[in-house]
Amino acid sequence: MTAVIDTIQDRCKRCYTCVRNCPAKAIRVVEGQARVVESRCIACGRCVRVCSQSAKRVERAVEDVQALLQSGQTVVACLAPSFPAAFPWARPGQVVAAVRALGFTHVMEVAFGAELISREYAKLYAESGDRTIITTPCPALVAYVEKHIPELIPYLAPIVSPGVALGRAIKEKILPGAKVVFIGPCTAKKAEIRDPNVAGAIDAVLTFTELEEMFETGGIVVSDMEDSQTEGPLPGVASIFPVSGGLLRSAGLRGDVLESEVIVAEGPDRILPLLSELQVGRIRPKFLDLLLCNGCIEGPAINSCQSVFSRREAVTQYVRHRMAHRSQQDVDEDVKRFAPSSLSRGYTNQKPSLPVPTEEEIRAILRRINKTKPEDELNCGACGYNTCREKAVAVYQGLAELEMCLPYIIEQLERSNAALREAEEQLIQSAKLASMGQLAAGIAHEINNPLGTVTLFAHLLLKSLPEDDPRRADLQMIVDEAARCKEIVSGLLDFSRRGKLKLRPTNLNAVLDEALASVEKRPEFDNVEVQKVYAADLPEIQADANQLRQVFVNLIVNAAEAMPNGGTLTLATRVSEDGNSVVASVTDTGCGIPKENLSKLFTPFFTTKQLGKGTGLGLAVAYGIIKMHHGQIDVRSTVGKGTTFEVTLPRVQPGKKPGMARDAGFIGASDLEQNFISE
Repeated sequence: MTAVIDTIQDRCKRCYTCVRNCPAKAIRVVEGQARVVESRCIACGRCVRVCSQSAKRVERAVEDVQALLQSGQTVVACLAPSFPAAFPWARPGQVVAAVRALGFTHVMEVAFGAELISREYAKLYAESGDRTIITTPCPALVAYVEKHIPELIPYLAPIVSPGVALGRAIKEKILPGAKVVFIGPCTAKKAEIRDPNVAGAIDAVLTFTELEEMFETGGIVVSDMEDSQTEGPLPGVASIFPVSGGLLRSAGLRGDVLESEVIVAEGPDRILPLLSELQVGRIRPKFLDLLLCNGCIEGPAINSCQSVFSRREAVTQYVRHRMAHRSQQDVDEDVKRFAPSSLSRGYTNQKPSLPVPTEEEIRAILRRINKTKPEDELNCGACGYNTCREKAVAVYQGLAELEMCLPYIIEQLERSNAALREAEEQLIQSAKLASMGQLAAGIAHEINNPLGTVTLFAHLLLKSLPEDDPRRADLQMIVDEAARCKEIVSGLLDFSRRGKLKLRPTNLNAVLDEALASVEKRPEFDNVEVQKVYAADLPEIQADANQLRQVFVNLIVNAAEAMPNGGTLTLATRVSEDGNSVVASVTDTGCGIPKENLSKLFTPFFTTKQLGKGTGLGLAVAYGIIKMHHGQIDVRSTVGKGTTFEVTLPRVQPGKKPGMARDAGFIGASDLEQNFISE
């Protein structure tokens, strides 16, 4: 059997409004789509009313009713007491005439069913003693108790709803053999007629929305109809039933605000807490008159262009008119004459079995959406649940998804955007390095030959001149500048060439010592104190020791040059926290690097050194070597305090066996990344 209410998947837009408004939490979100869980649904129709995308669909009965009307059988239309408010542009008599024009053989008022049950309630109230009674005209409320708090089933009045009461009266006393069609504002009525405890009294349920559709299809203009009156036993004061407290008025019961014996409440915001209080024994009234909608005049399938006050006025005005033309004695006589043999009913525990998570399982789900502390639980309600814990329980039970948490999604999006920005910067850097590498390879080869010629002839001229020749200074400048050009070209070739990584077991402590030994005699180290903080049990890695030595020479020399007035150079090694990598760092106490320059450090030819003091290729080459080792080089720096370069290298090269050489390849866009950490 299909659900009374379901979701049109193409229209569902992840707004979770239905989850937020469903009093039974009968919405399961799967892949962002809100689906109705029939075993939990009470068919109250709130999700239909609040869905701005019209993504909720109510089971149709139009075709079934049309088939009944065409069958030649006696078909009775039973209009809910709220019908005077359902078509505000027409008079009640015109609505009755329009319904009859559809082909119904009789049109009766469900309010007579309310007359029948109101007397049963008066009798039950008088005989109940201290027993608490919950009224049961509202099928959505009955379904809520049966499916969600069956502990309260003993409190439900064993009395049918007005619609079922009238249906039984029609089939037993008024028009035996007739087919009964209930017409009203309630979607839960469609579920009620399936209930085995009341089955058979009503054959089909039309909502006012469906009735309006039938008018349009049949070309019936309600406001053009001549007034007509309903048939059969007519109600009296019970026509006020759809208004909050109407049952009390019909049954002659009194609700005093100074007494707690009788409680009248409407709407889920009031009713659900009330039922919870009753469940745990905090309250014990004698009579609870409850309607899950704000009165039947606020049903989900009633025209919403009018305010609730206008609807209430339309119904009460109709009731006043009815009472002016219908004596109570006539009503009482009809009740005695047409009351069916039974107006009682039973109830069934339909509570679905759902797993209950432990506290640790709830905490584990909360941690998955970054809610590790109580203050992280914002309880914003954006997901449709009142608290983050309720949402976590729903996730455990398969009713909700982690991605329903709006703050979590925003946080993820912010991270994604940051990652995209970083990736964009990396792509730009990669493109620069790739094009620079290709250009460098061509330039280096083209310059080498003429540069060799200049150097050769400059040396020859220098040797041919006497020691005291004043031209020697100019020639020496030519020789020195040519040598500098050679150094730049050599760097370009190192940057652009294809090379082989000769992977061998390598101790990073030893590589650092060798790199330091090769440069520590330079003048830059005269006032520099070197400290070594090596991990004694540092494992060997598979690496090309010669190329790594070049990396650390560059880093160590740069550190010394950053401390022209002296300072401390610290070389340190350690094993990473996950144990999969080794880490070496070079730290100085020098001038530091401005934040705006951090992102440019590994760009070829970028340097902060004086003209003639550096080529700007050292860090670019070092970066490429580390990336060829599948490692990472990071930098953090504070101006005036110093800089730390940290190199992280995997203990095992991905996809390589120890001792294998790997084609380093040109440093291209797919090889390059950057990780800058600034303080």
